[in-house]
Amino acid sequence: MNPEFHSTPPVTESDTQPTAPLNDAPLLSPYPPSSSRFNWRVLLPLSFAVGIGVILMMTVIGTVIVMFSRETSVTVIIDGERQKISTDADTIADLMDEMNLVVGRGDFVSPPPETKIEANLTVRIDGARRVLLTIDGDTQTLLTTATSPWDILEETELEVNENDLLMIDGTETTIANLLTWPVPANHITIKHAVELHIEDGDTTRTVYTTQDTVGDALFDAGLQLYLADDVSVDLNAPVVDGMTISIDRSTPTSLIVDGEIIETRSDGPKVIDALTDAGVVLNGLDYTIPFEDTPLQPGMRIRVIRVREEVITEQEALPFETVFEGDASLELDQRRLRQEGQNGIRQTYVRIRYENDAEISRHVEESVIVQEPVNRIVAYGTNIVLRTIDTPEGPRQYWRHIRMYATSYHPAALGGDNVTATGELLRHGIVAVVPGVIPFYTNVYVPNYGIGMVADSGGGLPNSRLWIDLGYEDHDYVHWSEFVDVYLLTPVPDNIRYILPE
Repeated sequence: MNPEFHSTPPVTESDTQPTAPLNDAPLLSPYPPSSSRFNWRVLLPLSFAVGIGVILMMTVIGTVIVMFSRETSVTVIIDGERQKISTDADTIADLMDEMNLVVGRGDFVSPPPETKIEANLTVRIDGARRVLLTIDGDTQTLLTTATSPWDILEETELEVNENDLLMIDGTETTIANLLTWPVPANHITIKHAVELHIEDGDTTRTVYTTQDTVGDALFDAGLQLYLADDVSVDLNAPVVDGMTISIDRSTPTSLIVDGEIIETRSDGPKVIDALTDAGVVLNGLDYTIPFEDTPLQPGMRIRVIRVREEVITEQEALPFETVFEGDASLELDQRRLRQEGQNGIRQTYVRIRYENDAEISRHVEESVIVQEPVNRIVAYGTNIVLRTIDTPEGPRQYWRHIRMYATSYHPAALGGDNVTATGELLRHGIVAVVPGVIPFYTNVYVPNYGIGMVADSGGGLPNSRLWIDLGYEDHDYVHWSEFVDVYLLTPVPDNIRYILPE
């Protein structure tokens, strides 16, 4: 409504003043209402003002009705929130201006802003969000309204294949999972695989890897490397697309050393190289089976023989000898100790060889007598004293008396043989002794047997050579088995055995 217009005429100062003093004016008129008494001077301006006001009000109401009759109802969806809008905008761009909406780079408006407003039109406005894209280590920011990683990659037209590394918000995934990714993607990482050619011995293979270094790429390809393997490229070197890597494989061997079996590998050609690569040291006389210069073969078993030698000192007692010296001052069969014997000492240096702690050999390097033995000296009597003994045949002179063990024999005990070693016939008076103790043809006297002549020989007793076997014929045989006194009768023989056996 125009403010210059009013519903009543303007009020003047005279209209505000009473015609009589206020105290004197009656509260009610004394005159009854009458048309003849109406104030036309007041009524006419008032009627005019009311008419003008009604006209103006009708004009405003008509204008509003016209305006509302021109508005269109549309649905606006902003970032998923739906609202009904009545607008008289001509285009979607005018509508966004009317709603104070500013469209930024990457925002999505559908239909396009230049589209005309129509009844029941649905306008979708999605504000772009920031998504990080890291491609081969280079990170950039993408403004997009897409939330699915598949849609984001489709929008960027990036190529991804199955060999590439794909990560969504730090989680590694595959291309097949992109369509069903459950949450909006905020950071997409793509590392494109590079092609490597690996020459492993006689085999060549091509692999694709997203690893950074050669070592990681070989590990990712399932190739097991050993310390002794020779790789043509440093394992810490960065991978380069199309790179060729050659692997010279080491030889697997088994080392049997110090009680253990070590499975190892070597890139050398000989046994000694396998030992060196395994840190096994040969000391001194150590050796290997097979020998150190033997060519290595896959699966070869190498034994390490630990060798040590030591020299020990052994002492050996050198027994003294008993030396007999004739003494004319002593009677026959008497003895006297002139010097006590003492053992000597032989010191021997022996080199002992051990292989894997087992003794293999002993070798005498030197033997020295550090103390000579001292012989025991026994003096024996050479003085023959003749004595007399009474016999049944009368006194007889003897020159030696010996205590001997006596047995007896006769032809029947010898299978009928009655010829002695000297050709004499076996009979009473023929005796046998151990050869060399009493000379043949010596006459002896044995109490209770009588006189006999040594004319036969025998083996004697196992533990004594002082033995005499008394002869008989079969018809007069008497059994003997006892110690007896044997007297050697004169004459004294030329050859005397001064020292009798024990």
